[in-house]
Amino acid sequence: MANINPGVHPHIDLTTAGFFRSEKHLVWQLKHVWFITFAKYQNFKGSDYSFVFVRPTDKVQESFRLEREILVLMSRYDNFDSRTLDFVDKLMFEFHNRLDKLCFILISNDKNIQEKVKDITIREPESRIIIPYHYDEFFKEDSQEVIWKRLKEQFYGRDLYSFESPLHNDTYFFGRNEFVHFYYDKYRTGENSGLFGLRKIGKTSVLYALERQLSARDEFSIYIDCQDPSLHKRKWNEALQFIIQAISLKLKAKNNFDIELENDYSEKNASISFATDLKKVYNKIGRKRILLIFDEIENLTFSLSPTEHWKSGEDYISFWQAIRSCYQAHNNIFSFLIAGVNPKIVETPTVNGFDNPIYRMITPKYLTFFTYDQVKEMVETIGNYMGINYDDEIYTFLTEEYGGHPFLIRQVCSLIHNDLSKDRPIKATKYFYKSNKENFDRRLIDYVDLIIQVLRNWYPEEYTLLEKVALDERISNSYSTKQEILIQHLLGYNLIVEDNGNFYIQINVIKEFLKQKTKLIPTQISLADKWKTIAEKRGFAERKLRELVKLNLKIQFGATKGRSEFLQIIDSSSSRYQRLSAISIEEIFSGEHELYFEDLRKFILKKWELFEKVFIDKQLFDIYLNLINRHRADAHAKEIDNDVYQSVMIAIDWLNDKLDEVLD
Repeated sequence: MANINPGVHPHIDLTTAGFFRSEKHLVWQLKHVWFITFAKYQNFKGSDYSFVFVRPTDKVQESFRLEREILVLMSRYDNFDSRTLDFVDKLMFEFHNRLDKLCFILISNDKNIQEKVKDITIREPESRIIIPYHYDEFFKEDSQEVIWKRLKEQFYGRDLYSFESPLHNDTYFFGRNEFVHFYYDKYRTGENSGLFGLRKIGKTSVLYALERQLSARDEFSIYIDCQDPSLHKRKWNEALQFIIQAISLKLKAKNNFDIELENDYSEKNASISFATDLKKVYNKIGRKRILLIFDEIENLTFSLSPTEHWKSGEDYISFWQAIRSCYQAHNNIFSFLIAGVNPKIVETPTVNGFDNPIYRMITPKYLTFFTYDQVKEMVETIGNYMGINYDDEIYTFLTEEYGGHPFLIRQVCSLIHNDLSKDRPIKATKYFYKSNKENFDRRLIDYVDLIIQVLRNWYPEEYTLLEKVALDERISNSYSTKQEILIQHLLGYNLIVEDNGNFYIQINVIKEFLKQKTKLIPTQISLADKWKTIAEKRGFAERKLRELVKLNLKIQFGATKGRSEFLQIIDSSSSRYQRLSAISIEEIFSGEHELYFEDLRKFILKKWELFEKVFIDKQLFDIYLNLINRHRADAHAKEIDNDVYQSVMIAIDWLNDKLDEVLD
C-alpha cells in the first residue's frame, strides 16, 4: 500500500467550493496533518455548512489505527445547533461506503463547543466520537499541536466498550445484520416471528436496528415495551387501545398525520375497533404493512407476568385471540414480532384449559453468540479508536472463554482498557490478559448474575438443569418430552453445548458462578471434589464475613478503636496479637495476615447486638459456623461421608445467603 502523506488532492478547488476565507484557512491547517480528498459547501435545513473528507496519513494511522476517511464539518455559526448532528447523520448515510461511521471532526465558531460536545457525550453515551475545535484554534501558532492533542483526548479518553443499555443507533452495532435482514424479510412476506435469548445478549438492539431499517425504507413499525406498567397494568382490551394510541402518536410525530380513532374499546367491541383502527393506519401510510414489535413479552405472558390478570391467563387468552383473529382476516395489514427470553408463549398448547391462540404460530429463533470473526471485528474496531492493539490470541480467548457473549466480552475489554496504561497507543498482550483473567472474572460476577437471574426467577426448572450441567452431572439419554424442551432452550440460549451425548456449559465464568451459588448436592462426587467445593465456598463466605465485620467495626467505632475492639478476642500475650496490633484494620481484614475463621465467629458472638439483624438466630449461627470450621481440608482426615458433606454445604449456603442479603 502506498504511503499517505499530508496534503490536498489536486482536483480540489476551494475557490469554487463556496468556502469562506476562514474555512479555507482551516483546510490549509488540516492539510498539514491529513490528506484532503473531498470538499463541498451545502445548505441543510436553512443552515450553511462547509465540509471536507480527510484520509488518515501514515502518522495518523500509526497513532489511532484509522483506515477510512473522516468527515470534517465546519459550522460557521456562533451558537452550535443540534441540527448540525442531523446533517452529520445525513452525510454518514449518503457516504457510508467512504466515511468512518464512529467518528468525525467538528470545527465550530461556538466558543463553548468543547463543553457542549462533552454534554452530548454524557447524555448520549452511544454518540459518535466527536473531535471538537473552535475556529480560533486554527489561527494560533501552536495549531498543529492543538489538533494532535485534541485527537488524543477524544480517542483515548472514552471507554467505548462499557455500554450497558440497548444500542439505539448503528454506530456501535456489530455482528447482528443477518438477524436484522431475517426479520425484515419476515415482515416483507407478512409472516409473524419471534426473537429469543438471554438478557444482555442484544435482543433489543436488534429490534431497534430493525426499526431503523424499516424507517429508512419508509415502512412502519411500533416498538411495544411490555415491561412498561402502563401496558401490563391495563386489561386486555385497554392494552389493544394503548397500542393503537401509541401508533397514532408516532404517526403524528413522524408524519404529522391525524387519525380519528374508534372510541369503543369495551371488552365486547375491542377486537372490532382494533381491526378498524389498524386498517385506518394502513390506508393512511400508503397501504404499507404495519409491524407490531412486542419486547419483554414475559410481562404479558401467563404464569410469568407481574400483573395478576395477565399472569392468570385470562387477559392473555383474550388479547391474543383478538390479535390472531385480526391477523387471519387482514394479514396484508400487519404482522407481529415477539421477543423475550423463552418461547414458552408459543410452545404451550393450552392455558387454563383453553387453547393457546398463538400456539405454534411462529417458529422460535434464538439470538446466537458471536463467532470468532465477529468478536475480532467488534473488539478490534472499537479498540482502534481507544489506542488499544490486541494480540490475536486474545480474540480466541475471548471467544472461547466467554462463549462469544458480546456483552460479557465488551465488559472484559472495558476492564482491560481501565487497567492498561493511559499512555496510548498501547498493546494488550496475551500475557497481560492471562495474568488478569481471574481478576476480570471476579469483577464480572454482577453481570453474570444479571444474565442468568431471569432463569432463576422465571424458569426455575431450566435453571436447575443448568446447575446440574455445571456440576458435571450426566443428563439421562432417555429424556422426557418436558426435559427435552428444557434442554432445547438451554441450547438455544447458547449456555450449553452437546458433544457425544454429553452437555457442557459454554461460558466458564457462568459455570463457576453456578457452582458457587448452587444448593444442589451432586449425586456422584469424588472425595477430592468434596473438599475442593468446601474450600471454595468456605473461602467465598470467609471473605464476605471479613468484609462485614470490618464494615461494622469502622461504622460503630472508627478504624483505630475498631481495631482495638476486635483484637480483644485474641490472646494479648501471643506473638500473633503483636503482629496484628502493628497493622491497620484494612490490613488485618485483607486476608493476607493471620486472621482465622474462628476469630470472626468469636467476635460476632461477643458483639452479637451488632450482627443480630443479619444472622437473626444466634444459636443457629454458632452451630453452623462451628460445623464449617470443624470441616476443613487442612484440619481433618480426608474422609468425609455424604451426610456430613451435605450438612456442611447447607451451613455454608446459609451463611453465604445471609451475607449476600446485607452486602449485595
